[in-house]
Amino acid sequence: MVKISDAQLIQQAQESPDSPALEMLFERYRPVVYRLQRHYYLPGHDADDWDQEGRLVLHTVVQQFQQSRSRNFGAFYRLNLTHRIIDLIRHSQAQKRCAATISLEAHGPYFAETLVDRQARLDDRLAARECLTRVLPGLSVTERLVLRGLLRGWTPETISTQHRLPLTRVNAAIHRGRRKLQRVLAE
Repeated sequence: MVKISDAQLIQQAQESPDSPALEMLFERYRPVVYRLQRHYYLPGHDADDWDQEGRLVLHTVVQQFQQSRSRNFGAFYRLNLTHRIIDLIRHSQAQKRCAATISLEAHGPYFAETLVDRQARLDDRLAARECLTRVLPGLSVTERLVLRGLLRGWTPETISTQHRLPLTRVNAAIHRGRRKLQRVLAE
């Protein structure tokens, strides 16, 4: 099979945005999306959302790319995708978009009916303890502090205050810890 160059695919995509060239370019540069996905945390974004952002940025970049000015399309795409991700992170962390916390005391009856009792089953507690002993060695100091706070029932805001950490760092530690825990559970 003949490998089509980036320049040819870009030219085809610029001439006809509906051509399969755009999808071929995306498949070629999908590892860039994966690399950035491992590096950055976007609240509420799953793998499909990351792919969608990657495709949107690729479409824009293909239309803007001028081969006469630059020969390295991959670097141009990576730079634009990184800027888009940083914009999305900044947008999600804006003060006016931060969700208000819900008080357990104010909504006690509702949560009493919907939340599972933590003391309900001994075997669940033993399985959780075993899982924790497997995941703890792989956690950073910050992730351990955050995990201890969560196990005490603290909110991310309380953990942030108690340990004098920025809330964004606490949320990122929660996300990283969750990923590490999922890896342990998948084993």
